[in-house]
Amino acid sequence: MEKIFRIDYEAEKAVLRKDYPLDENLTSRTLRVTNQNVFGKTLRTLLKDYQWNVVFGRMESYKHGRMMITHWESELHENDKITVVGTTEELDHVQEILGVLDPESLSFNRKEFDIVRIFVSNPDVVGKTISSLNLTEKYSALITRIRRGDIEMLAKSDTILEIGDRIRFVAKREDLPAIQKLFGDSYHAASKIDIFSFGLGIGLGLLLGMMELTLPGGLVFKAGYAGGPLLVGLILGALKRTGPIIWSLPYGTNVTLNQLGLILLLAVLGIRSGNTMMDSLSQGEWLPIFLGGSVLAISGAIISLWIGFKIFKIPFSLLLGFVSNQPAILEFVTDITKNKVPNIGYSFMFPISLVMKIIYAQILLLLLT
Repeated sequence: MEKIFRIDYEAEKAVLRKDYPLDENLTSRTLRVTNQNVFGKTLRTLLKDYQWNVVFGRMESYKHGRMMITHWESELHENDKITVVGTTEELDHVQEILGVLDPESLSFNRKEFDIVRIFVSNPDVVGKTISSLNLTEKYSALITRIRRGDIEMLAKSDTILEIGDRIRFVAKREDLPAIQKLFGDSYHAASKIDIFSFGLGIGLGLLLGMMELTLPGGLVFKAGYAGGPLLVGLILGALKRTGPIIWSLPYGTNVTLNQLGLILLLAVLGIRSGNTMMDSLSQGEWLPIFLGGSVLAISGAIISLWIGFKIFKIPFSLLLGFVSNQPAILEFVTDITKNKVPNIGYSFMFPISLVMKIIYAQILLLLLT
């Protein structure tokens, strides 16, 4: 269907990048302010007026001849130099308004400020927004980029830090030891799992899965041992942290559990379905079952993709995540798109589909009995 609809996965990714945490292919430029229409304006005003999706780093004042870290109230004047971080398209827009590209990049000037990457491993800063740390006021430092797994994204004021994040920041040399201590900068500590929060989350999920909720009409809703941890995980993942308890897992641990869960799922499906499949093959009943199941699965997916893409104008890569009803299929479509957009669609649809399956099963049981 991607050839019929002429799907461009990279173009869809570029559009969705504004709303979802996707790799942004970031770069930086040093611009010299020459547009008199922006003289005397603050960065806050410019960002509000033009809605740029960028981060401003260092700036060099032409009038005072000194380097400084930018902040919301930094004013631009003629021939000031300023570093801007963002995608190539966004930087083109900023350059069009501010002035011209300067041949001398401020990033190469390490006399007073330095650029460093460190790991977030200190639990005290995990789950907090960048703005709440007040780095500019306390240390004369500014975070410009965050690398989370394979995704590099802009460090916005409302970005919430997670354990294992690798942040890139600009700071004065004398402040580097204090900043490294603040964030931890320990790969070993960032890779460790918090047994207490992990076990507590699983326990709460199992308890929720055992609870029964009576609905109107005599229907009984029970999330089960799979649905309970899933629902609790969604809630705790949104909370990020509760007091001293951090609910997010390190990226490496998350990937390992994901792969292990996929292997166990496929193994259990194979073990439980093996005898039934062999009996069907030996009795000659496999062909109608195979054809019927294939027609239902393929037609349902094709109809859903067509309606979602043509009528509701949902990006095709996002729809692929919607129709992926198990992790194995999700891995397959992720390899096709070469990006993480299907994971977003899967995370939207899977909890809803799981709850609806439980409700439908109760309705069918009530009607048939």
